[in-house]
This record gives sequence, C-alpha cells and structure tokens, in this order.
Amino acid sequence: MNWLGKVFVVLILIMSLMFMALAMAVYATHKNWREVIEGPNGLQNRLTAANTENEQLKAQNLRREEELKAEVESAEQQVRKLETERVALAERNAGIQTQLDQLKQDERGNLAAFAATQDNNTRLATEVAGLRQQIRTEEQTRDKLFGQTLTATEQLHQVSGQYESAREMSEQLTKQVAGMKTVMDAKGIDPNTDPSGVVPTVDGLVSQVRRSAGAQFVEVTIGADDGLKPGNTVEVFRGGKYLGRLDIVTTSPDKSVGKVDRRFLQGQIQEGDRVATRIKL
Repeated sequence: MNWLGKVFVVLILIMSLMFMALAMAVYATHKNWREVIEGPNGLQNRLTAANTENEQLKAQNLRREEELKAEVESAEQQVRKLETERVALAERNAGIQTQLDQLKQDERGNLAAFAATQDNNTRLATEVAGLRQQIRTEEQTRDKLFGQTLTATEQLHQVSGQYESAREMSEQLTKQVAGMKTVMDAKGIDPNTDPSGVVPTVDGLVSQVRRSAGAQFVEVTIGADDGLKPGNTVEVFRGGKYLGRLDIVTTSPDKSVGKVDRRFLQGQIQEGDRVATRIKL
C-alpha cells in the first residue's frame, strides 16, 4: 500500500468517527414527540382534561345561575358572591383557552422541528450510504492493486530464478567452451570447422539385413544419439575382413538404416558384422 492509500484510509477513519459522533449527538437530542403529545402527561391528555374541566365549569356555572335565579329574591349578597365567582371562572376559562392556543402553537412548532429533523436524518443517511459505497469501491480498487502487486512480485521472483539459472548455465557453458577450445587447440582442430561435416568415430553391429526394390539395406545399432546423420557413411567388416560401405539414409536415437554401396561391396553382409565410421582391425 503506497502513501496515498494510507492517507485515504486515515481520512476514511476520521470521517467515520465524525459521522458516528454526529449520529450519537442526534440520537441523544432526539425526543419522541408522539409520546410528548399522546403520553400520560402529554398535550393531548392535558387538552382533553382542560376541555372536560371547561365543560364541567360551564355546567357548574349554569347550575349556579339557576340557583342564583332561584335565590335572587332571598339574598342580594349571595347573588354578588355568585357573580364574582362566575367572573373568576370566566377568567380561568380564558386562561385555559390561551394556554390551549399556546399548546397548539407549540405542537405546530414541534411538528415542524420533527419534520426538519427527519429531513436531516434522511440527508445524513444518503450521505452515509454514498460514503459506504465509496469506501467499498476504494477497498475493491485496493484489493485489485494488491493482487496485481502479488502477481508482479511472483513473476519477478520467477524471472529472477530463471535469470540465476541462465547465468549459472552460461558460466558452465563458458567453462565448457573454454575447456573444449583448449582441447581442440591441443589436438590441432580448427574451432571454426563446420560441425555438420564432422563424422563421429563410433562403431556398432549389424542388427538386420533386408532387400527392397533391388537395393540392399542394413540396420545397425548406432544412431542419432551416437552422432550419426543421414548422408554419413560407415564401413562394414567381419574380423579382419573388409565387407563394404553403407550410406546412412535414416536415423533414430539408437539405430540407423544404411544402403549398401555396391562399388565397395567385397563380401556378404550378415547380422552380427561390425560397423564403424573408420576401419578398426
């Protein structure tokens, strides 16, 4: 991982911590406005209680007025007392109505704040989702680059091993060439001689004799592994007697087939006769 990747990782970690702190702050200040409104001590219950109490007061006021009318003749003082009480109840009712209007206004403000908080939460969730997608993309890119780095490292190690093997082989071949040149110089052999024109000094046995289309072919036990190639010639002899010459036409790793050159034929060639690139008596 290069320094740019490390910087991205640190930035992502810092941003994750910031968003986590922001989410915790939002959660800590969150209120369940439904519970505030509809709970045991909520605004709805208080409004219901206030309305009930208002209805009760109205009923009580009516009842008092009826009692007042019934007793108006009996006591003026009682009438003034009831009138004073009625005025107090009316003021109390007005206060309750004002409080109810304030509660309604507070409820509208709370609903607006709740909607704003909900919108903010939605925006933050969208931003977090985008950041998570960006993080996944960066992680996939990082994993891909890491895999490419591993592959390149393995290839480098393989090439280094191949280079070391080639270097060691080159040193060995250089030593072999130097040794061969020394031997060739000591034997008086020109190093520039064409290898295709050099016939190796080998010998073997006749393994099979056959005729085909008027020509005689002889299979011998020496082949390409011994250095023979089509076009080379070998001599055939039995004991100290020279029998003839074979022109090699085909070769395989451990055997060859040669055609008898009638110009040099001096005896019947048989299985078990010796062959060589030069006569050895």
